[in-house]
Amino acid sequence: MACINALGYGFYMNQIPKSQDLIKPLLKVLNSRGPLNNLEIREEVGRLLEITEEAKGVIHSGSRSELEYRLAWARTNAKSKGLIQSPKREHWQITELGKTRLQ
Repeated sequence: MACINALGYGFYMNQIPKSQDLIKPLLKVLNSRGPLNNLEIREEVGRLLEITEEAKGVIHSGSRSELEYRLAWARTNAKSKGLIQSPKREHWQITELGKTRLQ
């Protein structure tokens, strides 16, 4: 994954959906493949949404990418709504309620 500095930041940031817009793709990925760990979720959601490697490389802070940051918030929000659950650390699966939201 390439690291993007401030010069390319704005262009690639537009390719990464906001956290609330990542919930539905998150549910789709977990429904078709889950349970998945955080890395697998990032790769599968990125593939589903056709997010470029350059956009995946935009750093939020430290070594965490913007996509990882937004997916973390999407998971947090989905979990608080009962749409996903974590059977073990850093692994996620869709709940029955989450499956109904996909219909």
